[in-house]
Amino acid sequence: MAADREVVVDVDSAKGVADHLKKIGFHEIDEHPERLQSVPRLRIVRVPKTVKSAWRENVSLRKSVFYRLALSAVLQVNEDILTQRVRLQSFSINEASDAERAWVSAMMTRYGLVKLETPLTAKFLAALLLRVDVLPPSLVIVQGAIESGWLQSRFARKGQAIFGQWTSGSKGIKALGSDVHLAAFANPRDSLVAYMLNLNTHPAYAALRNARAEIRRAGRQIDGDTLAGFMGHYAETGQEYVNLIRRMIRRDGLARADSARLASGPRILFRRLDQR
Repeated sequence: MAADREVVVDVDSAKGVADHLKKIGFHEIDEHPERLQSVPRLRIVRVPKTVKSAWRENVSLRKSVFYRLALSAVLQVNEDILTQRVRLQSFSINEASDAERAWVSAMMTRYGLVKLETPLTAKFLAALLLRVDVLPPSLVIVQGAIESGWLQSRFARKGQAIFGQWTSGSKGIKALGSDVHLAAFANPRDSLVAYMLNLNTHPAYAALRNARAEIRRAGRQIDGDTLAGFMGHYAETGQEYVNLIRRMIRRDGLARADSARLASGPRILFRRLDQR
């Protein structure tokens, strides 16, 4: 169930975030793995423009805060996707109202499908359901860490761009020494939503979506280690990139994040004092 209210918490540093997480009982995951079954609903207003020395130099603090914030963020977006998926699964072609058909049409557009068949068929709905599905938190968390340099990159700080997604034309943030641009966002959540939509729609990740569907049909947990094998197109390094994702998942014990669950309760919005 999505949060029905929001609590704003003002902080002045990553340590302030860590202190509040400890206060509400969301301790270090290594020491308290049981908390993965009641992850609080966390969000940050914006990635700050400057990197404080504590974030840059204190690796354990950086990883601890990043992993917990990122896990909650992924679970919340997955929750929204699952709500849409369940609605699609209950959609009845023969009994659908005009409003329900309009919603499916909007989903078709959002997920990059062109409806060639008239009337709507079960085949089309199956193609849509192949795309409207969750991504394993371990995969998303690690890619966010890699692509944003643990939220230290110029793109993350200037454009809230956590996943290094390119954009066409002159929009976004220009890469140094290149004419290419990275997409900029209003906040980290928008970057996360765009990244997950990219994996759920781009032709380069069709094999990932097919593998995910096979995992579902087999009744298994959708896991990051498996789906990482289909991320070679995300970076120029190809298989090296895949290997890096898998090493990080295994090194930091993130596989268990794939079975994590959100807690009920309010959304906690972390806001820096200079963002009020």
